[in-house]
Amino acid sequence: MERSIRQLVSVLRSWRRSRAAASTSTPWRSTASARWSAARWRPSSTSTSTTETPDAGACRSWGGAPHWVRRRPRRLLRGARREAATVLHAAFTATVFAALAAPAQAQQPGAAIDVLDYRFELELSDESDAIEGRAAIAFRILRPAAEVEFDLDDPAAGGMVVSSATLADRALRFRQQDDRLVVSLDREAAVGERRRIEVRYRGVPADGFTIGRNRHGERTFFADNWPDRAHHWLPVVDHPSDKATVAFVITAPAHYQVVATGAFVEAIDLGAGMRRTEWRSRAPIATKVMAVGVARFVRQRQALVDGVPVETWVYPQDREVGLRAFAPGVRVLGSFERRLGDYPYAKLANVQTTTRWGGLENAGNVFYDEDAVDREGGIETLIAHEIAHQWFGDAVTESDWPHVWLSEGFATYLTACYLEWTYGRERFLEQMDRARTRVLSYVEEAPDSVIVPETVPDPRRLLSPNVYQKAAWVLHMLRGEVGDGTFWKGMRTYYQRFRDGNASTADFAAIMEEVSGRSLDWFFDQWLRRPGVPELQIGWEFDAATSAVGMDVRQTGRTIYRLPLEVEAVLEDGRAVRGRVDVEGERTTASLPLTGRPERLRIDPDRWLLMRYAVEEE
Repeated sequence: MERSIRQLVSVLRSWRRSRAAASTSTPWRSTASARWSAARWRPSSTSTSTTETPDAGACRSWGGAPHWVRRRPRRLLRGARREAATVLHAAFTATVFAALAAPAQAQQPGAAIDVLDYRFELELSDESDAIEGRAAIAFRILRPAAEVEFDLDDPAAGGMVVSSATLADRALRFRQQDDRLVVSLDREAAVGERRRIEVRYRGVPADGFTIGRNRHGERTFFADNWPDRAHHWLPVVDHPSDKATVAFVITAPAHYQVVATGAFVEAIDLGAGMRRTEWRSRAPIATKVMAVGVARFVRQRQALVDGVPVETWVYPQDREVGLRAFAPGVRVLGSFERRLGDYPYAKLANVQTTTRWGGLENAGNVFYDEDAVDREGGIETLIAHEIAHQWFGDAVTESDWPHVWLSEGFATYLTACYLEWTYGRERFLEQMDRARTRVLSYVEEAPDSVIVPETVPDPRRLLSPNVYQKAAWVLHMLRGEVGDGTFWKGMRTYYQRFRDGNASTADFAAIMEEVSGRSLDWFFDQWLRRPGVPELQIGWEFDAATSAVGMDVRQTGRTIYRLPLEVEAVLEDGRAVRGRVDVEGERTTASLPLTGRPERLRIDPDRWLLMRYAVEEE
């Protein structure tokens, strides 16, 4: 019921946003012709680039306060929805019943189970790095099974030692082998049956849960699960396709504060210097973005953005610099909500941690490298990247690792868009130009690499400019191909359709074809599954007798692309005329009638294409 209410509200808001976006300009229109005609050329004054902004009125101030902070009607709507969800939730006698009734997520082919809910009770100590764990796992049977498997480091790897597995207080047989926990059920379970087992275990995490000292020499505990390292300390299905709701119940010395996935439930002082803290997420998430952080923190609520608390968690010694570094989070969240749809989680916590990554997009709890707060010039772009992941990567999760560009490429491009909405078109273009430089350099390093490979032996090896910067350019070119309003409608539709679930490249392409009413197979195929970038040799010549420029465009790279190439002719009297040639095949020719001799040609003047080219007057 809660999910139905959320979807209904999301649809209504998206309808409103789509009406506002429908009036935005189209960067280019695609045509079938491969030649120019005089009608397709126009003065540059009628085709100058426009700065993309959020929906009309979204950035205005209201009585001196940012518009997104003072938008009371939306906050009231969200508050009413959350109040209704709370009442409905109270009708259930246990959280697990709601989890057992949830729909299945997109599993790996052949999967035997779909995990619906995890409850992890963990005991931490200052005397040892060992953790004591109790995991309650609710799941649904996808194919007849007498045994179920979970990913968990086995003792041979120096990992977790399981002491018991039970079902309704009945002991179950189990074994640990090859980093798997195999549990025998009391009987063979049929398709559709729901089960809930409990696993007790103990051990020192070899990875995934970092226990050590922070930069101030104080003891800390931080989850670091991406991409598939949760199984080093939790019994899970450690793959992004199996999303589940989760609760973390952490018992730790009382001088620590605990932040974790989901909404705060309670904190209880147990005596003897110990405290138990519980957080729960009602939104299903992948194990890669489940998180726990235990340390001495300063916790400050920065603001409420449409009812979502935005919080900063930093070490006490870094209070001033940390609060200042994370201040942009409020503005970033508001910007993305207006463009993409409702924020998907109960809170947004920006947390200073010992993560190995510069930033890690844990759902509702972004973990940042502890030294990031000192970065000269601030970390606004890093914050924007990680918050963008809350929509794409966390709420909408790639179905398998070859599709990780749906996470990293989206966050990279949305970061550039945020800069455009906030600071103007030039900041956006600067960001995209830097991305272009990284792509062209990587093409030289890895000429055979593609964005969506057939197989991925190790997801860590995917983290390259292909899935970040090149994928961002793919989205930018898609925006140019289908038009601005259609592009953002597609992004919102994609989020609404696959929120709390999984999606593949084919799913995203299908959404974009649906909203644009066009076949885009050629676009996604050439940019995602073929290596390199377009390599163009462009020659031009002015014929005074006919007062026309002839162009000869040759593709010299290993991949032949279909490109909408815009060109601007700058005349001797200072006037400029624009047109476009649809480049197809190894060679494309075109002619342009002009009223005078051009001094030069500018290729792709508004920077909509990712390519390498050379221009020469013949």
